[in-house]
Amino acid sequence: MLLNFTDATTGQTVAVNPVHVICVFTNTDEKTGAKATVINTLSGNVAVIDDYLETVGRINGSLAN
Repeated sequence: MLLNFTDATTGQTVAVNPVHVICVFTNTDEKTGAKATVINTLSGNVAVIDDYLETVGRINGSLAN
């Protein structure tokens, strides 16, 4: 199952396979001060605007099934 999040850079929807998530963390852009939740996967990082706890909860919930 793929989970949809909103990309922090483009504002477009990005689908993430939760099986391939390694970690989730928050990051603040030094230039703009914008905060993002970063989903680290086997193939790279995806910065999303979704709340950190909501993101982790959705990923955990999809893996529990």
